[in-house]
Amino acid sequence: MFSWFKKKKEVFLSPEVNGVVTENGTPVANLEIIRSLMYLDEIDRRDTAITDEDGRFHFPKKTIFSSIPNKLIVENRVSQEIFIEKGSTLIPLWVANQSSIIEIPEYSKKLAFLECELTNKRVDFEFKKNNNEHLNYMASSICRWSEDYIPTWIMEDGEEKYRIHDGDFNKLTERFTGKEVQYEP
Repeated sequence: MFSWFKKKKEVFLSPEVNGVVTENGTPVANLEIIRSLMYLDEIDRRDTAITDEDGRFHFPKKTIFSSIPNKLIVENRVSQEIFIEKGSTLIPLWVANQSSIIEIPEYSKKLAFLECELTNKRVDFEFKKNNNEHLNYMASSICRWSEDYIPTWIMEDGEEKYRIHDGDFNKLTERFTGKEVQYEP
């Protein structure tokens, strides 16, 4: 009678990912990039890629099948993390939560090409949610984009340290002191 509960649906975890890693503008070869994807089943689905001589890396699109979306009350959420592990430090190339089990074109556009400079500070940023002009998507990264990229916070030690006003790295306020500060991006 309730066999539809057991039927599995496709869950979209990540689009195809392409990127390049540089340090002081020089491509970094043979660097391990880790992608961690987690759905509500809390299984950490990890895969790795190694940067080539031009610092480039690639991950294929990733989907799974799950019966969880068939439950009566479920808030679908996919955690996406792409990072470099350097000793005990994680360098985030992409950290975001997707609240859908279908592909979100705005996420796919961002992940189509990650331009990651290792000397960049991690920032929280917003990008447009095309079907709702009043809300934006949010993510965190050391990577930068030339369009549809509004940095909001500079992170230090995993915490929001400097508020970025109007997406301008020259307009900063220190989180706890409220003092304006100058920052060299």
